[in-house]
Amino acid sequence: MHVTHTSAGSVEGLNRVVAILENEFAGGMKEVRAVTEYIIVRSCNRLEVYTATTDNRATRDDLENVIHRVVPSSNISYVLEDRDSIKHLFAVVCGLDSLIVGEDQIQHQVRECYMKAKDEGHVGSMLTRLFDKAMIVGKRVRSETALNKGAVSIGSASVELAESKIGDLRGKSITILGAGDMASVIAKNLIGKNLGTVFVSNRTYARAMELASELGGTAVSMQRMSEAMGDSDLVLVATSAPHTVVHRKQVEAAMSQRPERRMLIIDVSVPRNVDEDVAEVPGVDLDTMDSLMDIAAENANRRRNEIVSAEKIITQELQRMDTEAKEQLANDVIRRIGVKLAEIRDHELQTAMSRADNADIDELLNDFSRALVSKITADVYKNLREASRNGRTDACSAAAELFGLEDE
Repeated sequence: MHVTHTSAGSVEGLNRVVAILENEFAGGMKEVRAVTEYIIVRSCNRLEVYTATTDNRATRDDLENVIHRVVPSSNISYVLEDRDSIKHLFAVVCGLDSLIVGEDQIQHQVRECYMKAKDEGHVGSMLTRLFDKAMIVGKRVRSETALNKGAVSIGSASVELAESKIGDLRGKSITILGAGDMASVIAKNLIGKNLGTVFVSNRTYARAMELASELGGTAVSMQRMSEAMGDSDLVLVATSAPHTVVHRKQVEAAMSQRPERRMLIIDVSVPRNVDEDVAEVPGVDLDTMDSLMDIAAENANRRRNEIVSAEKIITQELQRMDTEAKEQLANDVIRRIGVKLAEIRDHELQTAMSRADNADIDELLNDFSRALVSKITADVYKNLREASRNGRTDACSAAAELFGLEDE
């Protein structure tokens, strides 16, 4: 089940439901029929549920019912099954399905969700193999293509958007609200911009201090947020809060301190953390994730050749998985044959070793080799004769093929 910025029509559409859906899926997956394993993948642009199931149709119906209960009469999700779902996961991990194509944070985010599901006991052998493979595909794309080179994250795009709106950031005063992964990426892209005053505010003050230190800025408590914004030309909002953090009254208070200066607020949080009516405050410009769409389109166009290369790698890995799946039955039989032959060898070797002190070495090796071959072929010969008596010539043909006797 996939709910993304694409299926929702926009990041704004995703905004309205993602937090509710996350809670619904996290609390109700045990009630979804036929699911044996599951992983919920949550990033700033998506909420996806990957399942291992014994009944595709039942699981599909239950997941769709959850969506329709939360968002009636809406078509914000889609379901992919089997190979299509695997291909989609590979594309997600490589950054091909991100708002900013080639985004370099998504593989880490998917891995974090995978490890969380493992720790919670929701993951078994099937999804372990799938997600381990997805990590390998992501690494291949990043090492063999230039898909993630340059500005390829929401953080870098938000800084690029700010520069397009207010010009060179040199000497500008900036407030960053949030100190998690997204805020850290934004901070990374601000380094070297010769900023003026920098404030960092976060619910966890110690984390705000760490990020402020990286930028040579000052950490402020959330209670002093309006005061910090009052001194800022640019406010970048990137918190993980599931509710509004910046309200109109706070922005009005901030603007009352500097009515002659404009303020640009860029909110890249999902769900949105800034009230929509903040844009009505005189002197304030508000941009959200949806404002990054033009930058995203330009980015995708620049990376067109790298996208093709990444898609080729995904196709190769899917074909490899198909081959491995076809060989799975044979590998299982080979494993069981190996175990049986090892038991026969051990038994005959022990028998031979027990005679080592009293037997001629040539006689001992001759007897050992004869006994080994006899024990290994006993069931094969017995079953071949029985198959032949019952008219199962296919078994005899298969044996001839397996022992390389077809041309003899």
